[in-house]
Amino acid sequence: MCDAANSAKPWQLSGVYGNGIPALCLLHQEIEQFYSYIQSTPTEFYFRAEAVRRIEDVVLAIWPGACVEVFGSFRTGLNLPDSDIDLVVHYGHYWNPGTPLHELESELVARGVPEPDTVCVLDKASVPVVKFTERVSRIKFDVTFNAAASGVQAAELIKEFIRQFPELPKLVMVLKQFLSLQGLNEVYSSGGVSSYALTLMVISFLQQQARNNKRYTSNNKLGLLLLQFLDYYGRKFDFFKYGISVLGNGGCVEKERLRSALGENNWQSVLSIEDPVTPANDIGRSSFAALHVIQGFEAAFLKLSKLVDSDSAKIVGPILASIVEVPQSIVNYRAWVHYNFQHLLGPESSAPNPNGHSQSGIPSSSVSASEDERSDGQLTVRNGFRRCGDGPPQKLDLDLANLKLN
Repeated sequence: MCDAANSAKPWQLSGVYGNGIPALCLLHQEIEQFYSYIQSTPTEFYFRAEAVRRIEDVVLAIWPGACVEVFGSFRTGLNLPDSDIDLVVHYGHYWNPGTPLHELESELVARGVPEPDTVCVLDKASVPVVKFTERVSRIKFDVTFNAAASGVQAAELIKEFIRQFPELPKLVMVLKQFLSLQGLNEVYSSGGVSSYALTLMVISFLQQQARNNKRYTSNNKLGLLLLQFLDYYGRKFDFFKYGISVLGNGGCVEKERLRSALGENNWQSVLSIEDPVTPANDIGRSSFAALHVIQGFEAAFLKLSKLVDSDSAKIVGPILASIVEVPQSIVNYRAWVHYNFQHLLGPESSAPNPNGHSQSGIPSSSVSASEDERSDGQLTVRNGFRRCGDGPPQKLDLDLANLKLN
């Protein structure tokens, strides 16, 4: 169990340190505990879904025939409590470059939707985007138009890989939090590694482990995988010679082979990751701080391996705490969300409890949607985060309590 007295250390186990339990087993359990804690609770999910609904309302007020879809980590269930939400707006006719971005900016400001002075229009970016912080939820949004359709396909592909590799979301969440603490989880502001890029790196690594028929025991698997990932990308992988791919059996691909597909502009990047949805796109091309990320992985590996190799009888506290923590600001934000928005679940909801399990004990899902309806006393949600202005929402009657992420 987690140490309830210290919610900022959700990985801390109770009464097991120094009792001779192997360090890798402890690390495995801590990763499980961290994942259980950090993934969205039902209240947090619906809180985010309501924020999406408010942005959709603004979009559909401007373009009644548009479709709004969520992609990125909120669609895949791999979002941290403070992760951005990515939206793409689809519309039937051709938009002049930059026009819809500024129209949306004006309407958002006129309606008081964003926090003051947070709206930023990047109309010269490779994928033009409107960035802002929604006032009610304090969640950051990135809204793109038409061109980000591949992002929706990418999210669906990630969900397929999650089904293939149950360890994927647990490793990704730990690594995302690690990069967030280093200030290296944002491409736009710091040149770090995006959530999508990191997820592809983890997938490629897991594909390689499967290809090599690596065997693990169930009580230390996550600990070993985390150490091996950090060692692989922090010390062994030659980023100057190879790119990363998840196509086929995955693994590494020589950059010389990527030259023609990626083009000269992408060729110069230290971190090259082949986009499985759009192979001509290098996901890592804008990660100009990639070397800092690599160095961070190496430092984290050295810290963890030192603790793992130590005498188990001398381990007095959590091992994962050497590289990961939950800032008090995040703890406070989550408490604020639960205190003010728990009513979003409704009294008859069959949604899972904050520990990630339904009231019936069935593991819950991080699969989410942007609208909910009542049907026969069960909470139903729309699949895929898609809302269109050309008709009523499609009701698919999905019971959250019976959905599984893995």
